[in-house]
Amino acid sequence: MKPSIKITKLQKLFFFLLLPALLLPLGCGKANPKTPAAPFSDASWDDTLEDILSSEGEGYSTYASVYGGTCYTYPKTYQERQGTIKYMFDGEGRLMCIAWTCSADEEQELYNFYNVIEESVDAIVNGDAPETDQPTNAGRVWYREEGNIILSLMITSDLKALQYAYLHPDVSSPPKE
Repeated sequence: MKPSIKITKLQKLFFFLLLPALLLPLGCGKANPKTPAAPFSDASWDDTLEDILSSEGEGYSTYASVYGGTCYTYPKTYQERQGTIKYMFDGEGRLMCIAWTCSADEEQELYNFYNVIEESVDAIVNGDAPETDQPTNAGRVWYREEGNIILSLMITSDLKALQYAYLHPDVSSPPKE
């Protein structure tokens, strides 16, 4: 005759609730994946210069960043358009802005691309934002707690360029009322 094993309520509680809770951290050794700050880059706001250099490589140019540090630029294709990606750091080495720019010979080409980007951001953000439309430029800002998005278009006789930028929350401003 086999002896019967009696499991108490406390033992059941341990096996079904407490033991999995205690073992869960052991099975989840992976860190949460980082969320990219902008759709045209895999960088997040926590990335360091070393992270950017490791991800993008050595083929960069630099100039002084408007945030007091250095801006690193790379050639970058976004939505099948050749352009330049900019990683702008502050004086403390923190990533403050990720922007993508492109130019074109025909201004209508940039206006069309501006509209495509504007619609895609509207679909993600779901919010109204003030905008300006003039024959020589267009611009829009989406004010968000996680950082502003700025889309701008500049058309002159010498330059036809678009810039699509994501700003770190620390350098983003609230809407003017």
